Amino acid sequence: MKSKKLSTNVKRILTVITTTTLLLTTILTPGVTVLASAQSKDLPDFSPSNGTLRNVMYYGDWSIWGGQGNFYPSGIPADQLTHLNFAFLDFDANGNLIFTDKDAAVGAPVGMAEVQWGAANAGILSALQELRAANPNLRIGVSIGGWSKSGDFSTVAANPGTRARFVENVMKFIKYTNMDFVDIDWEYPALPRQADKVDNQNDEGTPLATAADKENYILLLQDLKNALNIQGEQLDRTYELSVAIPASKSQLEAGVDIPRLFQTVDFANIMTYDLHGAWDSVSGHHTGLYTNPNDPNAGSGLSVDASVSYLLSKGAPSNKIVIGSAFYTRGWEKVSMGSNPATPGLFGEAQVCTQDADQTPSRGAANEAPLKSGEGGRRSGVWNYGSLQKLKAAYPGLKEYWDDAAKAPYLYDTNTGAFFTYDNQRSIREKAAYVLNHNLGGMISWAASGDAVTSNPSKKDELTKTIKDALFGTGALPEYEIGKASIDASVTVTPYSDQASKGFEITIKNNAAKNETGEVLSLVELAGETIKLPKIYIKTKSGANFSSGGYGSGTVTNVNGIGVADLATVYDNQTIGQGSSCTFKLATTGPATLEDIISIELSQRIIKSGSEISRQVLYGDDTTNPDPGDNAKPVISGAGNITIKVGDIFNPLTGVTAMDEEDGNLTSAITVSGTVDTSREGTYTLIYSVTDSKNATTTISRIITVEADNPTNDTYDPNKVYVKGDIVVYNGKTYICNWWTLGENPETSAAWSLQVTPNPDGSSDYIPGHAYLGGDLVSYNGSIYEAQWWTTSVPGSDASWKLISN
Repeated sequence: MKSKKLSTNVKRILTVITTTTLLLTTILTPGVTVLASAQSKDLPDFSPSNGTLRNVMYYGDWSIWGGQGNFYPSGIPADQLTHLNFAFLDFDANGNLIFTDKDAAVGAPVGMAEVQWGAANAGILSALQELRAANPNLRIGVSIGGWSKSGDFSTVAANPGTRARFVENVMKFIKYTNMDFVDIDWEYPALPRQADKVDNQNDEGTPLATAADKENYILLLQDLKNALNIQGEQLDRTYELSVAIPASKSQLEAGVDIPRLFQTVDFANIMTYDLHGAWDSVSGHHTGLYTNPNDPNAGSGLSVDASVSYLLSKGAPSNKIVIGSAFYTRGWEKVSMGSNPATPGLFGEAQVCTQDADQTPSRGAANEAPLKSGEGGRRSGVWNYGSLQKLKAAYPGLKEYWDDAAKAPYLYDTNTGAFFTYDNQRSIREKAAYVLNHNLGGMISWAASGDAVTSNPSKKDELTKTIKDALFGTGALPEYEIGKASIDASVTVTPYSDQASKGFEITIKNNAAKNETGEVLSLVELAGETIKLPKIYIKTKSGANFSSGGYGSGTVTNVNGIGVADLATVYDNQTIGQGSSCTFKLATTGPATLEDIISIELSQRIIKSGSEISRQVLYGDDTTNPDPGDNAKPVISGAGNITIKVGDIFNPLTGVTAMDEEDGNLTSAITVSGTVDTSREGTYTLIYSVTDSKNATTTISRIITVEADNPTNDTYDPNKVYVKGDIVVYNGKTYICNWWTLGENPETSAAWSLQVTPNPDGSSDYIPGHAYLGGDLVSYNGSIYEAQWWTTSVPGSDASWKLISN
């Protein structure tokens, strides 16, 4: 979400006052709650008690291509949603943003009439702005990361400088794309995973994940929230921060500081889907509401209710918990009948009877998309909800069953054993009732392209509308006051009179200039700072009518005493690029004098028939008579969260500045509350505050982490070849090599075995991220688990572990 500059034509009265006060207190003020900065700004109340819940949808950028039936943003039932996530945006280890699909994001016309490839109004990012303009109930945002693009979170979050660069880039992105929120989808902190190139050739995995991610995740979120609040103050809009977090207790324990996360974010989307799948040896619900007591894995807590109960027990506020619904299936090819005739196939044994694209044995059923290595190469039984009839045609013996204990449907063929788990309208209504009964914050859905068409063939809305109606009723959703970014533009007006007519020659100048580098920011800056499909509104004291004074003015109409020139009806004036201008003439029936003009406004659209995405005054009204009370808050910079070593010299004001639009440099007026003891390890909070001459105050919090400067005795060399029996020290731990290897991380690779002192029962204490082999015994949370095969997952989180004893 990065966006356009505010109009430089709004003249403000600047009162510059030099302040020399500097106050550095040494004791943290009692009762100070360390939250994100600028908390004084009124935020929308999303608590269920006031009738405002969330219906959150994810939209994948791959949806526009043939594999998803060319499902364009216009097919999303936006009137049924409160939040719409663009998924996904990637980034590198340096914090630079990367498109996962540049053509989808900013290149393709995505079904919009008269939009050309590569135009400033092309791509999903433009189409989402059009959706939001037409549906004031909707907020649009960007989801960063995802299952296959979370590999660099650990590196970025661990380094204060890289983290600051990442946050700055995200702020620019949401500004240029005129978005309303940021969603962080880190899958998953502190849980290392090798990339699965068979299923997705672009999968990064999370090989660098460590236990430190748990703390760094919070620091990243705090930095993002601070930046969102500061930018929101600057642009006079309220931004939100959301996260997508895992549902299982073990994954949450490993990587999420639940109280601090919920203290920081506006809401958290709980990924209560993919809870069971073809990786399990027993069938089950992948998105069940409750845990069926007959589930042999019932103790793993893999249901909506189990996840919500755990979060609430850890202090998560209910109105920030948003539970998940799945618009797709997961399935097994051949499952036994199970032990309960009333629910045949449920919790049945799944046979290994199929193969993935790389010939790996599998239990999975066929997918809707053809099996192809690198592009869905794992048999997982994944079909869109909207393709259930196609699924039943492919597996003609399937019959639908209902598990009333879990409040979840499934499909099963008693002859072949095919089994598929999913959400339908009935289970969706049960989930919505659960949200309301437990005062939760709403529901998320993955994903828009998976829904089914109902009465309107151009919309996929069956489950989306079911959620909306169950949460909000059948009426229209509440509308939000969403900020509309202005563009840096100016106007020159010159009266003219000739034999044919009299009127005004008007020049619209786009004052924006190219500043960004890097593919993502340069492209969204160009799109965001291009004036798109402009219209001019001119209001006069005389109530004059206007008409075209020549080429360039386009179609001119008069509505309620205001002249309207649709410049976009002239091909050359459909866009006004950075640094460019557009000149045209309007003939008037009134006086051709500047005194007659009350105001001139400029609006933009994404498509000609669409709603306006912005409208701003270029001439007259507040541009010439500013409100003296119109005051912007100061901006504090350089106060990002940092990590220092014990014994380091630390000055809390070094590199910190404060600037104010009216007062100028207020750095000397910054006050700091809190202390940092650099002689001992710990996490310390500082509160920075600055007030301008009109008593507008900005306050932010800053986290200073002091860690021990421990010397390393590591002997591992990633550039050296090791053979079986070689012993190395890595991150202070001793490993023995299992076979020939080069450059494989001892903490995560099966080529290395950690040398540990076993417990009396033969087990070893579980080490997050360590690669275990089949037969290894580990102790975790008071229980003993046996690895069933090579695994890096958390004991008890999936079928790779067998519980031996509690």
